[in-house]
Amino acid sequence: MRPFVLLLLALCLSVNTSFAPITAHSDENQLSEVDRLFYVGKIWGFLKYYHPLVAKGSYNWDEKLQSIIEKTAKYQTYSEFSDYISKWIYYMGQVPPCTSCKNVNQENHFLKNFDLSWTQDRRFSDEFRKTFKNIERNRFQGNHFYISQGKAGQFEPKNEGPDYNFLWKEPNQRLLPLFRYWNYVEYFHPHKHLTDQDWDDVLKEMIPKFLQADTKLAFHLAMLELIVKTDDSHAGLSTPELDQMPYNNYLPAKFDLIENHVVFTEIIDRSKAQASDLQVGDVIKSINGRSAIGIHKTNKKYIWGSNEAIKDRMIYHTLFMGIQESPQVTIERNGATRTANLNLYKYSDLSYSSSGSKEKWSIVADSVGYADLSQVTSGDVDQMMQELNDQQFIILDLRKNSRGAYRAISKYLNPSDTVFAKFTKPDLSYPGKFLWEGEQQCGSQNADYFKGNVILLVDDETQNNTEFAAMCLQTAPDVTVVGSQTAGTIGNVSKFAILDRLYTSMTGIGVYYPDGSNVQRKGIVPDVTVEPTVEGIRSGKDEVLDKAIEIAKEEIERLKEIARLLELARKRRLDSLARLDSLRMLDSLRMDSLRMDTLQMEALPMDSLDRGDY
Repeated sequence: MRPFVLLLLALCLSVNTSFAPITAHSDENQLSEVDRLFYVGKIWGFLKYYHPLVAKGSYNWDEKLQSIIEKTAKYQTYSEFSDYISKWIYYMGQVPPCTSCKNVNQENHFLKNFDLSWTQDRRFSDEFRKTFKNIERNRFQGNHFYISQGKAGQFEPKNEGPDYNFLWKEPNQRLLPLFRYWNYVEYFHPHKHLTDQDWDDVLKEMIPKFLQADTKLAFHLAMLELIVKTDDSHAGLSTPELDQMPYNNYLPAKFDLIENHVVFTEIIDRSKAQASDLQVGDVIKSINGRSAIGIHKTNKKYIWGSNEAIKDRMIYHTLFMGIQESPQVTIERNGATRTANLNLYKYSDLSYSSSGSKEKWSIVADSVGYADLSQVTSGDVDQMMQELNDQQFIILDLRKNSRGAYRAISKYLNPSDTVFAKFTKPDLSYPGKFLWEGEQQCGSQNADYFKGNVILLVDDETQNNTEFAAMCLQTAPDVTVVGSQTAGTIGNVSKFAILDRLYTSMTGIGVYYPDGSNVQRKGIVPDVTVEPTVEGIRSGKDEVLDKAIEIAKEEIERLKEIARLLELARKRRLDSLARLDSLRMLDSLRMDSLRMDTLQMEALPMDSLDRGDY
C-alpha cells in the first residue's frame, strides 16, 4: 500500500497546474467570530492610545466598544469588516497633522515589544491601512486622558471606569475587562516580548473563555488565567470571589515542591501542626484520593509567576484551592504512610512560630564569614565589615528580602563605583515603544577594598529588591553565585483596578544588566546550582550554605597549596642560587690561584729556566 501512496503523491505533484490562477484562496477572506473580536479588541486599544480625539477623552470609549462589537457582528469577511471600520473612524473626526511627532526610531528606543504590522495586513482594505498609518503618524501627544506615569516612570492607567455599569452576565460586557487588560500589556508591559505564549495568541485563546464564563466565579477565574499568561510574578488578581475561593485554605506548616515531591519545609503554627502530627520533611502524596503533584499541575494555570521556580514555590497557596471541608491527606514519613483528615485554616488564624533568629553575621568556618542580609541594615555595615574584613571569604545570604544594606556593603567590596543596572520605561508619546532611560551605580572609589572572595546565596525567594541587590553585589571583583533560579521579577510595580474590586498589578519598568541582558524571568543565574533535597530537609541541613562553605574551604586549601608550592619553589630557587654562588666562588678562587701561579712564574729569572732547575 505504501508504494502506491507514494506513487499517487508523485503523480499529484507532477500535474501541470499552470492553468490555476495565482490568487488567494477563497477562505482567506473569511472572518471567524473569534478573529473579528480579536481585531475589534486590538483596534479599540490602538485608537484608545493613538487617536487624538479618543486619547484626549472625547468619547466614552467603553460604551463605544460595546457598540462596535454589536455593529460588526454581521460582517463575515475581512473586506466588509475593514470597510466598516474605516468609515467608523472617518466619522469620529479628522486627525490633525502632528508637527511634534517623531516618526523614526530614536537611538535610545527599545523596540522588542513594538509591533503595529497588523494594521497593514493585506487582507484589510487599502483605506483601512491608510487610515491606521495616518493615525500612527499623527498620534496623540501631550497629557493623555487614559495613561500616566508613576514616579519611577512605570505605566499607570487613569480615568478608567471602575464605576462603569459593568454587567458581567452579558457576554459582550465580559470582553471589556479582557480587552482593557490585554491592551495594558500590549502597549505598556516592559517584558511582553518574554511571555511564553505570543500575546496575540493569548487574546485569541481567551475570547471564547470569556464569552463562556457564565458564572461570576468562572468570569473571575478567566480573568486570573489571563493575568497568569503575562508570566510576571508582579501580576496577580485580587477579587472578593477569588479571595474566598482559592487562597483561604492553609495548613499550619509550609510546604514546597522539592525533587518532584510536596514536602513540608517549615512549621508555621507549632500547636496546630502538632495537633495534626505534621513535621518538617513529611511528604504529601495525595489529597482526597488525587495525586498532590497532579493537583499542582492542574492549578498551575491559576498561578502567576515569572518562571517555573516561583510557580512551584506558590504551591503552598494553591494546592488546597477550592477545598472547603477538611481534606483526606496521605502523608509519607521515612517510608511509612498514613492518611488523615487535616484541618485547613485562614492564614490570619495561624500564629507564626519563630524558630529563633540567627546571628546577623558570624564566622562559619576558618577564614569564612557569613552575613544574613535579611537582617543586616545599612547601619550595621561598618561594624560587620570591620569584623569580617580579615576573612578570605564572605558569604552574603540573599535568600530572603534584603533590608537595603547592599549599597553600603558594595562600597567595601568594590575598588570603584560601577554601573550595575539600566532601565526601560514606556514612551507615552509612542505607545508600545520604550526608552532606555537611567542607570544605577554601586560601590565607590576605595583603594582599601575587600581583597577576598564573595559568595552570594540565592534561591526562588530572591525576588525584586533582593535580585536588584544581587546585581549590585555581583560587580565586586571576585564573586560566585550559589543556589537555584531566582524569581526573575524585578522593577517598579504598576498597580491598578481593571474594574471595581478587580485589583491587579504588573511589572512597570524594565531592568537589565549594563550589557542589555534581562533579569526578568531568567533571574540571577547561579554559577554553582544547588537545589534542596528531601533528605536535606529531613536532616535539617542548609544545603546551599553548606555548599558555599565547602567551596570556600576548597578554595582556601587550593590557595594554601599554591602558596606552599610557591614557597617550595622559592626555597629551591634560593638553594639553586646558593649553589650557583658557591660554584662561582670556587671558580673565582681557582682563577685567583691560577693568576697567582702565573705571576710567580713570571717573577722567576730566565736563566733559572734555562738551567732546568725546575
